[in-house]
Amino acid sequence: MTFQQGDVVRSAAGHDRGELFLVLREEGDFVWLADGKRRKLEAPKKKRRKHVVSAGVWTHPVAGRLKDGEPVLDSEIRKALAAFRNKVQ
Repeated sequence: MTFQQGDVVRSAAGHDRGELFLVLREEGDFVWLADGKRRKLEAPKKKRRKHVVSAGVWTHPVAGRLKDGEPVLDSEIRKALAAFRNKVQ
C-alpha cells in the first residue's frame, strides 16, 4: 500500500500497536511516522510499510501543510490526531 505525506495510519505491529501516526515521508519499504508526543518531528519512527494500515480518509490543515512542505509543530500534530480520534468515535 502506498502512503502519502500527511496520511493518518495506525500501527499494526510492534510495541506501539494500535497507535495513530502521521506519515512524514516514504523511503523504499519504510515510512517515517510522528505522533507529536512519543515520536516527535526531530526523531520520527521508521517503520516497515507492511506494519502500518491506513486509518481512513481524512483532511486536516496540518496534513495539507505537511504535503505542501510547510513547517509543522509537534503540538499541531497532537491536536490533529486528537481531532481524528474524536471524529472516528
